[in-house]
Amino acid sequence: MVVGEVRPDATATIIGVGCVPSAGVLKGEIEKPQHARQCVRDALEQAQNSANADIVNVYLSVTGEHIYGESNTGSYRLPEEETLIDEEFLARAREKAENLDLASDRFVINRELGGYSIDGRPPTLFPEGLSGRTIDVNCHVIHGVRTRLQNSLRCVMDVPLEVSCMVFAPLATAMRVLKRSQKESGALVIDIGGGTTDYICYKGGEIVACGCIPAGGRTINNDITVVTGHSVSMEAAEALKCREGNAVGDTKDRSLALYRTDTGLHDVAIMRGELNQIIQDRLRDILERVKRRIPDELWRKNGLEVYLSGGTSLMRGLDGLANSIFGTRVQRWPLQPMGEEKSYLNDPRYFTAIGLIRYAQKYEDETARTTSWPSWLDWLRRVLLRGK
Repeated sequence: MVVGEVRPDATATIIGVGCVPSAGVLKGEIEKPQHARQCVRDALEQAQNSANADIVNVYLSVTGEHIYGESNTGSYRLPEEETLIDEEFLARAREKAENLDLASDRFVINRELGGYSIDGRPPTLFPEGLSGRTIDVNCHVIHGVRTRLQNSLRCVMDVPLEVSCMVFAPLATAMRVLKRSQKESGALVIDIGGGTTDYICYKGGEIVACGCIPAGGRTINNDITVVTGHSVSMEAAEALKCREGNAVGDTKDRSLALYRTDTGLHDVAIMRGELNQIIQDRLRDILERVKRRIPDELWRKNGLEVYLSGGTSLMRGLDGLANSIFGTRVQRWPLQPMGEEKSYLNDPRYFTAIGLIRYAQKYEDETARTTSWPSWLDWLRRVLLRGK
C-alpha cells in the first residue's frame, strides 16, 4: 500500500508505504479471504503510520487470468450541415467506442481511449475546433469476471476501506514505467510478480494488448520443489533461486548450490546447472506466452522495446533471456541498495503501487466528470452488498 500526496503545483509525492508478506492470494486472486483481509489491514496500519495520515479511500489494483482487454472503434458522422467538431460530437463517438458487447458475467474495469482520427487523418488528442465530416476513436476496454472482482472488492471494503476506482495492475505499472514518447514509439511492459505475470503493450500511444499469465516467481519455487522430489522447501527454493540461480546460466554446471536453514540443522544442495535449467524453462515459457499474445506485425517491424518490472524481474540473467526471445532492446531496473532513502521509488517491486498514485492523479478529475465510472462501481457495490 502506497500513500501519495498531490501538491498545489499538481505534482505528486510518495509520503508513506506499507508492505507485508502476501497471504490468501493465489495467482492474483483471492483464495483465503480472511488471510488476504488481514494482509490489507497490516499494510494499512504500516502505511498510515509511515504517512502519519488516516486512509479512507483507495485505488485498488486487480489482476488475474480472467482479465483481458479488447479494442473497439467508435465512429460518428457529423450532420450534413455541420463541419465543426465540438464536444457533443466527440462524446457520441466515444460512447460507441466505450460500449463493447460483453457477456452478462463480465464487468468493465477500465476504458482507455486513444486519439481521434478526423476524416482518416492521423489521430490527435485535441480534435475539438477542427473541421471534418467523420470522427473515429479507438477504446481499449479492459474487463474481467464480475464475481472474481467482487472478491477483491469485498476484501478491501471489509477492512473497511472505500474503493474509489479499480485499476488493472499493468495499466498502473505502465504509469510508472513508461513516458508518453515510449508509448508512441512502441513498448511492452512485463511485470513478473510472485503469482502472476501482467503485461501491457502500447503502439502509437494506444494500448494494443494487455492481460495476465497465471505464473510468476512462486511458480518457479514450486518447480524447484517438484523437480527435487520435494526435498527442497518453498523457503529454500526462494533463497536458492535468488542467491544462486541465473536465467542464462550454465545448465551443465555440476557444482553445488547450498542452502542452510537458520537453525543449521538441515542443509539443502542442488546442482547449479539443474537449478538454472528449472529457472530458464519456466521463465522462457512465461515470456513466450506473452509474446504470442502480441500482434505479430509489431515484432516483424521491430517496433517494440521491452521493459521488465516486478520482483522476479530482479532475477539474474532475465534481461538476456528476454532479449533472446523478443529479439529487441530489453530494459529492467536493478535492486536499490538497502538503507537508501526512498529506494522503493526505483524498486521494481513497488512499481504497480506507485503507478496507482500517478493513475489517481491523472484520472481523478476525469472520473469525477463522468457518470459511467461511479454508476458501474455503485452497481458492483450493490450486487456485492446483496450477497453479504
